Amino acid sequence: MPNHLGDKMSAKRKSCSVEYKKGIVEDSHGKNLTTFCKEMKLDLRMVRKWRADYGNLSQKVDEGNAKKRKCGSGRQPLYLEQEDVICECIADKRAKALVVRRADIQAFALEMAPQFDISSEDFKVSHHWLDGFLKRYELSLRRSTTLFKLEDNEIVKRALAFKFFIDGIDFSKYQLSNMIAMEETAVNMGQGSQMTIDQRGASSIYVPSTGYESFGNFVTCVLAICLDGTKATPLIIAMGKKDKIERVSGIYVLKTEKAWCTQAVIRKWIDLMLPLVLRGGQRGLLVWDSASTHCAKDMENFLAERIDQVMIPTGMIAYLQTLDIAINKPWKSMNTLKIDWSEIRVETL
Repeated sequence: MPNHLGDKMSAKRKSCSVEYKKGIVEDSHGKNLTTFCKEMKLDLRMVRKWRADYGNLSQKVDEGNAKKRKCGSGRQPLYLEQEDVICECIADKRAKALVVRRADIQAFALEMAPQFDISSEDFKVSHHWLDGFLKRYELSLRRSTTLFKLEDNEIVKRALAFKFFIDGIDFSKYQLSNMIAMEETAVNMGQGSQMTIDQRGASSIYVPSTGYESFGNFVTCVLAICLDGTKATPLIIAMGKKDKIERVSGIYVLKTEKAWCTQAVIRKWIDLMLPLVLRGGQRGLLVWDSASTHCAKDMENFLAERIDQVMIPTGMIAYLQTLDIAINKPWKSMNTLKIDWSEIRVETL
């Protein structure tokens, strides 16, 4: 004798979208509902319930609010009072410009649990709980922003001026491989000091400097892409005294006294990326930001003969720099970068 109760309990419930429910109700009009449900392998009582709720289903579809769950449904958090205290603590730390990390929240939650009579067996501070907590309080892991921020009307003004300038360039005199978009970005090799938990949508995320650069615990990475779609091999600028570019495990490495892009470093990089331009009759085009090393008179004189410049206006990198928007995100999202120079293969160029 079959165990119908066991069969029903073992059956897996399906979650149906609002559009699906509305479609089933419309398809069932004018038909014998019992026969229709047998053909569609649907529960008769459920379809009757959808019919009764047809007006609400149609409204949700029209408004674009076709979520499977009703608002407020699903399992509710068990320790709301404790979570409120944790959220207040995060807000207090951020008001003091202190960094708050995911691990800090988990540690504080465990520390606070006994004060709310919560045992360690009942409360597991898992990544799943932390993700849910951050979502409930509209928090997320944010990267620090610069204090310089333009007004909306100024952003539009500079963007239009930049487009007018670009429209006036005759790109036919350049080969696609000789037009390069380039940007430098610093990568911390120690603690990821520029990431913190903060409110979603906050326009300014302030994290004070920890002074890692004073101890050489960072490198500068030069990323570039040619306008023919070819990604240039990255160049990492590290602190050292070799002062020459080497091939290290598939990337270029340059060790200098200062681990950032000086004019001398940029000249070496340009000579590496555009040798045919510098030594032949072709012209090149560099698209980069308006950093002081790029704007310097010596750099302008160095480039003038063979290479033209397109400079992204100050404050417009986040809106106009293709590399910053589409290419550099994985690099800038990294908290740490660890390089063991003793275990990598070096090829001198």
